[in-house]
Amino acid sequence: MIQIGIPEFLLLIGVIFFSVKPEKIIYYLRSFLKVFFNLKTKLETAKTEIESELNISELKQDIFNEKKMEEFKNNHDQG
Repeated sequence: MIQIGIPEFLLLIGVIFFSVKPEKIIYYLRSFLKVFFNLKTKLETAKTEIESELNISELKQDIFNEKKMEEFKNNHDQG
């Protein structure tokens, strides 16, 4: 997912304010926000679909179980 922080967003707004005519600022800001939120929604949907198709939760659980078994084996060997 695209993560944009407050500093980057403020810098972007600053560039917009200094590079466009004052009467066009609202138009460009609305257009940018519309595209940004649309893209964000599509990326979140794609992420969810990929996770469900690849069974990411099962893979994470398997990795967690393997790590716990290694820890148990190491603790058992030491003790």
